[in-house]
Amino acid sequence: DSDHKMRPVFILELKEKLIAKLKYNDVLWVFEKIELPLSIVLSEMELNGIKIDLKAITQLEKTTVKELSKLEKKIHELAGKEFNINSPQQMSAVLFEHLKIAGKHKKTSKGAISTAAAELEKLSGAHPIIDFVLKYRELQKLKTTYIDPFPSLINKSGRICTTYNQTGTTTGRLSSEEPNLQNIPIRTEIGQEFRKVFISSAGYKLVSFDYSQLELRIAAHVSKDKKMIEAFKRGEDIHTRTAAEIFGVDADKVTTNMRRQAKVLNFGILYGMGTLGFQRASGVDRTKAREFIDRYLHEFSGIARYMQDMKDKVHRDGYVTTIFGRRRQLPEAFSGMPQLISQAERMAINMPIQGTEADLLKMVMVEIHKLIHKEKTEEKVKLLLNVHDELLFEIENDMVNDWVVKIKQVMENIHKFEVPLTVDAKYGTNWAEMKSI
Repeated sequence: DSDHKMRPVFILELKEKLIAKLKYNDVLWVFEKIELPLSIVLSEMELNGIKIDLKAITQLEKTTVKELSKLEKKIHELAGKEFNINSPQQMSAVLFEHLKIAGKHKKTSKGAISTAAAELEKLSGAHPIIDFVLKYRELQKLKTTYIDPFPSLINKSGRICTTYNQTGTTTGRLSSEEPNLQNIPIRTEIGQEFRKVFISSAGYKLVSFDYSQLELRIAAHVSKDKKMIEAFKRGEDIHTRTAAEIFGVDADKVTTNMRRQAKVLNFGILYGMGTLGFQRASGVDRTKAREFIDRYLHEFSGIARYMQDMKDKVHRDGYVTTIFGRRRQLPEAFSGMPQLISQAERMAINMPIQGTEADLLKMVMVEIHKLIHKEKTEEKVKLLLNVHDELLFEIENDMVNDWVVKIKQVMENIHKFEVPLTVDAKYGTNWAEMKSI
């Protein structure tokens, strides 16, 4: 039909208009040098997939069912009655009407007290039942999101192929779906158990490369904060250094608790954490929390200045960019609504850092892909996954040592920053049990 013949013409016209728009917004470089070449890399990763140990997943399913049943018994025992743990309404009634757990409660749109994980975490310690409910919820989520659907997603080669989305996030990070392999809980015991089901093929090893504190290194670079830059250049532990500055003690006098509070601040500040957020996360009172934040911003004045600069920029231009030019429009800054304005300010502080981190990983993936093809080793060195700051490869046994050096070299020298970039490499036959190289 005539309509069908017209389509290629429209596409060409659209191309010119969109290229003009990219030029106008100064993001053509990001499109041509990062996103376009990356699409080829992602298609290969999606086709590669990752091998799954079906026996291990069947075993894990049995273990999970047993564990959930134990937790259910314990929760019913602590509640003094049986109820449906998966029903938010029944959960809310048991916790706040039956057990009368006190605390600051957030209401849902329907007027019931919220039992969202974030809300329950704030009540941790108010009653023993809370921690068991949180554990149950996490296990249940892992079971329904991953363990149950996994066997049906495995292809004829015994591998699972995820789908990457290049335009799914506002910061430029990749997202992954069907299944989402970027959300697997990593810090929990069950999350680690689940990672064991991802295995290497016979004659290969899984090799993981993880940037060390990339976000904070980028923060040091963009803020030009002297103390942070010096600490990274000296190879110090950044959270210990931060604690030493805030508490005014020598680094060797920093306690575990001091370091933990400094870590909360290091990450929290960049996400716009206020007094209340820090108070909750660190367990100190309001006055102390305010004092800590003030001292942090005084000691790390470069960070404080960067935060102010980004707020000013978003109020002036309505957008912020990464160091490579990726742009995020934040029209909320002009909304006149205090809540939306402060949200735009938080995003203006965070996006240039998180977005630069995302750009960097994409550039690395493109470079490594070029190297693999240049050396014609695509059957022996395969890039399988990207999970935030980590890249997971499958490499033939006798090529592991050689390629660890090559990949680290690309990752640590992809761009010249004020601070060194460092990468930790590990290898093993599954994704959970890996040894450092």
